[in-house]
Amino acid sequence: MAADAVHTTGTRVWIKDEAESWKQAEVIKLDNAILTVLTEDGKQYNLNAEDCPLQNVADLRGVEDMTRLSYLHEPGVLWNVKQRYMLDDIYTYTGTILIAVNPFASLPHLYGKHMMEQYRGAELGELSPHVYAIADSAYRQMRKEMKGQSILVSGESGAGKTETSKLIMKYLAYMGGYSEQEANAKSNRPSGRSVEEQVLESNPLLEAFGNAKTSRNDNSSRFGKYVDINFNAAGVISGAAIRTYLLERSRVVSVNEPERNYHIFYQLCDGASAAEKAAWHLRPAQEFHYLNQSSCFTLPRVDNAEEYQLTIRAMERVGIPQADRTATFRTVAAILHLGNINFQVGEDDSSHVVAGDAEHHLGATAELLGVGRDGLRKALTTRTRNTRDGPIVSPLNVKAALETRDSLAKTIYSKMFDWLVKSINDAIGEDKNCAASVGVLDIYGFESFKVNDFEQFCINLANEKLQQHFNQHVFKMEQAEYEREEIDWSYIQFVDNQDVLDLIEGKLGILDMLDEVCKFPTATGKDLAEKLAASPACVASTRYSKPKLSPTAFAVNHYAGTVMYETGAFLDKNKDFVVAEHQALLSASSSPFVAELFYEAPEQGGGRDAGGSERSWGGRNSKQFKAFKFNSVGSQFKRQLSDLMTQLHTMEPHYIRCIKPNSLNKPSVFENKNALHQLRCGGVLEAVRISCAGFPTKREYFDFVDHFWPLQPDMLRAPDVDDRAFTKFILDKAGIEGYQLGLLKVFLRAGQMAQLDVVRTEKLHNAAIQLQRCARGFLARRAAARARATILLLQGAVRGLFARQLYSAMRRQQAAVNIQRHYRGHLERKAHRSTRQAILLLQSTWRGRNARQRFDGLRRAHAAVVLQKRWRGYRARSSFQATRDAALELQAVYRIKVARAELKVLRADARESSKLLEDKRNLEKRVTELMATLEVVQDQRNELRASLKEEKAVGTEYQRRLGELELERGAATAADLQAALAAAVEAEDLRSEAVQALSAQQAASAEASARVVKEKSDVETRLRAAQEYINRMMNERSDIEKKFHSMKDDLITRLQNACGQRDEARAQVLELQNENEKVREAHSGKERLLAAANLAIAQLTTAAAASQQPYAAAASPRSHHPAASNNSNAATTPDGSFTTPNGPASAPGSSAAANALQSMMSRAQTAAPGYAKVMMDNIMGLSGVSNSGGGGTTPPARPYGLSGRNGEDDYSRSPATPGSHTPGSESEMERKTRELQARQALAQQERRRLEEERLLSALATNLSFHRGRPLAAVVVFRCCLQWRCFQADRTSIFDKIIGVIGNQIEKQQDENACLAYWLANTVTLLHMLHKNIKPASGTHSRRPAAASAARSMLGGLFGRSSASPAQHAEASIHGGGVGGFKQVEAKYPALLFKQQLDAFVQKIFPMMRDNVKKAITPMLASCIHTPRGAAGRGAGSGPARGGSGLVTLSTTSVPGGAVAGSQPLSKHWSDILGVFDVLLGIVRDAHVPRVLVQALFKQLFSFVNVQLFNQLLLRRECCSFSNGEYVKTGLSQVENWIQAAGVDSVADSWDELKFIRQAVTFLVIGGKPKKSLDEITSDLCPVLSIQQLYRISTMYWDDKYNTESVSSEVLARMKQAMVDSSASASHSFLLDDDSTLPFSAPEVLSQMDDKELYLGVPVPEALKGENDMTVSFAFMEKELKIQG
Repeated sequence: MAADAVHTTGTRVWIKDEAESWKQAEVIKLDNAILTVLTEDGKQYNLNAEDCPLQNVADLRGVEDMTRLSYLHEPGVLWNVKQRYMLDDIYTYTGTILIAVNPFASLPHLYGKHMMEQYRGAELGELSPHVYAIADSAYRQMRKEMKGQSILVSGESGAGKTETSKLIMKYLAYMGGYSEQEANAKSNRPSGRSVEEQVLESNPLLEAFGNAKTSRNDNSSRFGKYVDINFNAAGVISGAAIRTYLLERSRVVSVNEPERNYHIFYQLCDGASAAEKAAWHLRPAQEFHYLNQSSCFTLPRVDNAEEYQLTIRAMERVGIPQADRTATFRTVAAILHLGNINFQVGEDDSSHVVAGDAEHHLGATAELLGVGRDGLRKALTTRTRNTRDGPIVSPLNVKAALETRDSLAKTIYSKMFDWLVKSINDAIGEDKNCAASVGVLDIYGFESFKVNDFEQFCINLANEKLQQHFNQHVFKMEQAEYEREEIDWSYIQFVDNQDVLDLIEGKLGILDMLDEVCKFPTATGKDLAEKLAASPACVASTRYSKPKLSPTAFAVNHYAGTVMYETGAFLDKNKDFVVAEHQALLSASSSPFVAELFYEAPEQGGGRDAGGSERSWGGRNSKQFKAFKFNSVGSQFKRQLSDLMTQLHTMEPHYIRCIKPNSLNKPSVFENKNALHQLRCGGVLEAVRISCAGFPTKREYFDFVDHFWPLQPDMLRAPDVDDRAFTKFILDKAGIEGYQLGLLKVFLRAGQMAQLDVVRTEKLHNAAIQLQRCARGFLARRAAARARATILLLQGAVRGLFARQLYSAMRRQQAAVNIQRHYRGHLERKAHRSTRQAILLLQSTWRGRNARQRFDGLRRAHAAVVLQKRWRGYRARSSFQATRDAALELQAVYRIKVARAELKVLRADARESSKLLEDKRNLEKRVTELMATLEVVQDQRNELRASLKEEKAVGTEYQRRLGELELERGAATAADLQAALAAAVEAEDLRSEAVQALSAQQAASAEASARVVKEKSDVETRLRAAQEYINRMMNERSDIEKKFHSMKDDLITRLQNACGQRDEARAQVLELQNENEKVREAHSGKERLLAAANLAIAQLTTAAAASQQPYAAAASPRSHHPAASNNSNAATTPDGSFTTPNGPASAPGSSAAANALQSMMSRAQTAAPGYAKVMMDNIMGLSGVSNSGGGGTTPPARPYGLSGRNGEDDYSRSPATPGSHTPGSESEMERKTRELQARQALAQQERRRLEEERLLSALATNLSFHRGRPLAAVVVFRCCLQWRCFQADRTSIFDKIIGVIGNQIEKQQDENACLAYWLANTVTLLHMLHKNIKPASGTHSRRPAAASAARSMLGGLFGRSSASPAQHAEASIHGGGVGGFKQVEAKYPALLFKQQLDAFVQKIFPMMRDNVKKAITPMLASCIHTPRGAAGRGAGSGPARGGSGLVTLSTTSVPGGAVAGSQPLSKHWSDILGVFDVLLGIVRDAHVPRVLVQALFKQLFSFVNVQLFNQLLLRRECCSFSNGEYVKTGLSQVENWIQAAGVDSVADSWDELKFIRQAVTFLVIGGKPKKSLDEITSDLCPVLSIQQLYRISTMYWDDKYNTESVSSEVLARMKQAMVDSSASASHSFLLDDDSTLPFSAPEVLSQMDDKELYLGVPVPEALKGENDMTVSFAFMEKELKIQG
């Protein structure tokens, strides 16, 4: 291809450089295939065109996926990785491969749970590159396909492989972790740790024993590690297994400067306690030979003692017992002591331990290993060889003894490391039956040093195997993409490294030759090199080479380059043997731990002897001892690699390539040469080569058209051309061949992108020339116009100069004339002023003299007047003072006389003080009497109240029964009257017959008549006395009421305070007022009773002549009269005599009068129990009946109808107190009454049950609202108030209500309308309870009924309510229900009900919020990114095009005119606002309190802010100029919606979007490079943190005008500020979604009003029964009046 086909003048290219690998340059001249380029430092070079690859489009931040680079080549990859690294973007994709660059600095904002939450479930490539994205992709693919996944982490020492592996395992543990109890139950681990915790804790443990400081890394892993994490079908971790590869054993005995041995040695020396050091004979690390070969003993910022404690803690958490931990550290100490055992030359070239310190270390080693000192000495200094004649013990020389010592140390450490890994696996537990697993391979990268040994050979072999797997995977992914896009393709050839693998591990390859040479004990490295040079496999391979200057070296051409290996130590390091003496000695150790390390199971079938050797060196005798057991390290490693690759081939691989940016281990330093070498070694460039072998350029149609539309601008106006057809048209017109069109992408061959760019550049160049021509013509015309205007300006200036000169001469002449005129006038005026001044002076002098003379005369006259005035005043004052003194003296004398008289009177009064004291005592006594009288009145009022409550308790049912009783009583009365009349007639007949027939008995009859007359007169006397007593009592009551009202003003304050402290008295105020009305009616009833008594006396007078027997017979049935027997304290004795409460009547003849009186008193008892009792006692006293007379008297009984001690109606009690009658004296009427009351109680309970069922069934329906208030809440409150539920100690109604509400919420938890309805009801009900109930007082003692009644009575007297009696018909226990009430003392069920309502509020609110979040979350992902085709085709893209690619822009559809003409309205933003509209309508229809609505929308907009802001910072394509305009347009829609919704609904929700608003403002603001950091942080984005600003600044790219981000100086200051604030609590640049409740119950309740809550409400239809008169909710229609 010709150079000018892809290069033009001004093209930016890359050229090779020795120091920087690649350098930027610009083409300044083309000469066929030779380019003249100019570098940035001003140097020119002439180079071939093929040696100058094109640069990609300038992007200071680079691209996140390098497959999107226009030119995918080595310098493009290197430059992209470097640019991102310098901006702290350490992760970059190459397809599905992640490149991780070690930052050598802490970046806490990139890691943690907040970032795990963001990457959880995100598609690979959706967010910025991250190690979490690779781990999440592996986990989700494992869950989806139930197929094993592998994550291969590779890189050189110091590249960050270990830390990357830790992050992967932390993420997998986060995604697949489960509870500690479940883990322990499944695996029965004694440690109680979950699998993921133990896997994570194994990392620091293996680092302590397997990591060391190297010249490149302070924490280099000297072994390969593969962690297989098992998952069950539910996706939780069920087990794990750790496998290690090729531990660097030689480091135990040999350390180079400035490296260190394994960390555990230094940790043990510095961190062991004093007791441990004494027991293990430890010394400082500088005194141990295995450690002091290097001068490095400590690491920067690492405390060995603290690390030692962390290692112990890790061993404990993994599950290693204390005994094993101690044995492990003892073994480590033994290895240190073993290295200090030195030898000296003995006889016959033998060796023996040096006396002194070496002997001490020999003893310490033997003690710690649990073996004998002499046995250890012999094992180190002698060797036993087996012959046909028997074993021969031969001494070892010093060199051989030292080698034996080091071999033993390496063997012990290697076995201990293997035991440690096995212990970890045993503690964790591998799940053999797992559903799938994810493997994490942390293995060393390709190594090439100046001197490469056996370790580098094995490491590079492993990397060759992994590179082959990597190449196959990349090739497979490339082909998978071709198949997915359905393009025509053929097999792609790529470089395979199978020939290298055949050279190393094939038949007669390097490993086979190495094992063969190792069979010869005397073989050397030179022998191995010669053997390899003569091997046919090596000679035939192009990958093998033999250097001419080194006889012990050979070279292998690996995929990453040629490596020269030195074979001097190959043989020793390949031999993994255990000396028989060592094996026998240590397997018999007294230490169980050491014995377990060297335990070897006997060979099955006689294949192995007791020594466990694989090769016998003494002939064919199987009973002979073997000198040592030999194993090839290379063969073992080969088998391990084969097993590993077999397992990896069954898994889906994921690759992470770690890069070490510099050899100084410093941040922000990028060495191009070093990084490029690692990119080659990591296979990244090999993946690039594979991609270039096919179609290296893959662009989506939209991106391709957006970039190359200038090639065919006319196609923009074609209405029916989509992006795919547009792309094909462009390629065909450009003459491109061999391309492929897929479903979504266009695939171009290598170099075709450059051809298109050349054509595009030429097009733009020609367009620029045309623009320049037009611009230059415009500038020339403008210059000509300016020249003409200048000439005219000069002409005008000259002509003006001449005119001004003429005008100046004329002006001078006129000025001279004016000066002369003014001067002459000045002289005349001066002379005139002088003359005038002289005349005025003379006049003023004369006039002043005359005035002074007149003033002197006036002053003298005034002085005379003043003297006269003062003299006359003095004389008048003297006369007045003399008169006043005389008057005062007379007054004093008189007052003294009067005072003396008053003193005499006072002294007389003082002598009467005893009288005054007596009056005072009389007054106090009178007050006491009045108080006693008051208490009596209170008792009476209490009785009246109790009676009234009983009457109300009977209710409607009792009225019906009362009618029946009235009928029965009427019948009984009629029967009594008929019996009385019949008795009277009969008595009259008998008397006539007796007069006619018994004339002889006239004397007896006369005597009987006289006795009857006497009895009649006695009865009349007693009745008159009773009448008088009643009148007297009424008068006394009137007097008492008058005195009581006179004391009202004095007692009202005290009584109101007492009533204020007792809710019962205050609650009964209105009820007792009604009782006052009834008391007045009772008084009028007494008048009627007295009239009836007089009538009864008249009737008794008529029947007085009757005999005693008939009258008694007539009186007997009267004793069962309902009015006389119901609730009375009088009864009839069996002999017919009348019995009063105080004793029997005096004679049978007075029974009729007594019964009439009893009937009267019974009715009085019903109306006014207290007055009736007092009246009866006084009547009995007047009649002369003594309370002490006779033993047959009955004690006074409490009248029926009085309340219990609690002041509540007790329907289960007997109509009368048990002491009111003697046994067997209950009448039939009393029994019927008692049964009636029991039926009434059952009927009331049944009615209550029906009412509760009706209420609960109504709550299950939507009761709607009344005047904006939730009807369900009002109904529940009114019902509980009416049914006295709040004061009940036990009730189930609250639990039933909570159950109904909870059931409704659970069934419709996804319906916001239902949730809003119940939120409004629960909040309103909670508010009503909060306002009107309070916890009951702590005391549980019951106050006396009399005191309660007194308070109630006084409360009624002094109450201010004037409710009518009709209002009291439905009074509740709270003292008036519908008439008025104050706070109720609630018991525990009511308080618990209040707490449950509060819990419902806290449950419903998040449910509504989460429902909306769930609805808008899918829309938010589209709101943050401009839809494809919404943006124009770059700056000046021409007219908008319809179809699949572009859309027509509209300036009229932007809400509020915001960003006019820049973006169309987004359907997704409209959908979100539509969701908010629906929600706002729901909460308004449900009348949810304003404070909750505001809190709901504030949290929702905060969620929108968090989601949009986090997506903006995680997705680079979102941080563009056009995307900022798009989001800003959407935010303007949101602002308009918020303004339309109003402050009452959404409050200041606009402020919740401040983060995304300021971020978007930053994206669309112009002149970013001119902005300083202070302007950005203070004015532009004050709420954004420095981490967030740095993130946005580095991710910003302008896809419209190609403007730059902030300046490099601002970026440097931001980065320094981040370093300075590294100790802050949070380093995350992401926002956290706050899901806590943004309100508290007191706050909500304090902002609610009581308007119309207590008004009467109509009874809902759901509460109205059909033809059900027993259940009534009519009390809801009455208004509740709140008191106090």
